[in-house]
Amino acid sequence: MKKRMFTAVFIFILAMGLFAEEKAVDVSAGKEEAGYALLESLVVAFGELARTGKGGFDDVFMVLQRQMAELKKAKVQGQINAFFYKRYHRILEILMLTIRKPEADPEGILDDYTLREMKRFIVDVTGEDADIPPPEQRGIGVIAGAISEEILNLIIYLDGQKNRGKLLEKYKEWNKLPKK
Repeated sequence: MKKRMFTAVFIFILAMGLFAEEKAVDVSAGKEEAGYALLESLVVAFGELARTGKGGFDDVFMVLQRQMAELKKAKVQGQINAFFYKRYHRILEILMLTIRKPEADPEGILDDYTLREMKRFIVDVTGEDADIPPPEQRGIGVIAGAISEEILNLIIYLDGQKNRGKLLEKYKEWNKLPKK
């Protein structure tokens, strides 16, 4: 049990280094600001758990619940779009599946579902099939890598949203019909 909690914290230790480089991004007063704040708060929360040595189910569960509440609030207030909501929500889902207590499902009713969703997440994010051992050993390294990659993907997405107008103009240039 403790091992699983510590592995969840490990996931975000990997992601912290990734986000630390991106923290210098200029978050102008646009819709992207809430997205950056959500990503940062998730990584910082897990980093704090790692630094303090916490990381039991209750601690991680509370972090995930707070993140979900903030995500819903940002969506209701129109601070994030549906694309960001869906992708961030999926990160929270995978983390919740990763930390679920075996004693809550002693007969393993959710084991196949958990494994299938984790594999689907990894394939969707990395493009590669994942070899995840049975639910007792959840392939934390592979999941951690995919979560880190998804956080990076969301940062790149938010950066792209800020430059959307320029990118559309460039696209229009590429698609101009040749003059006759």
